[in-house]
Amino acid sequence: MISQWLISYRFRQSALLAIAGMAFAFLLAYPAGLPAQDTGAAMPQAAQQAAGALTGAQQSAANSALCSAIGSQVPNPAAAAPSDLSSPAVMSAAASTFAGSSNLPLPSATSMLQGYVAQHATDILASCAVSNATSGVTSKIPGASSLPSMP
Repeated sequence: MISQWLISYRFRQSALLAIAGMAFAFLLAYPAGLPAQDTGAAMPQAAQQAAGALTGAQQSAANSALCSAIGSQVPNPAAAAPSDLSSPAVMSAAASTFAGSSNLPLPSATSMLQGYVAQHATDILASCAVSNATSGVTSKIPGASSLPSMP
């Protein structure tokens, strides 16, 4: 009886991980299929150009900082809109975190984040949603913390 329950429990865990993995793979494979949030008209050209200069590590740090800021500054992070990423509270919190993790001066970090958000707001929110979904699933699986994570 217990072994059947354990098999069923592990099957449900595997199914949830598979679904989360497929969603993540879809977002990686089809990022152009997501509509881009273009608020570039309101951004200075230097900020937009700075966004193009983000390295892969900086993009990862920027996404992490922005997701964290959305989680702490928006009342319902799951319903966050692209415009929430540009709010002063979110941008201030994210820029401070991003500056620290990237060893950049705060004004430069803020400018880079503003340009990045202007070009990729919808993709950033999708990344936050996938990150939250997969972290919630893996945290409930015994031993999952020792498994390697995907960048």
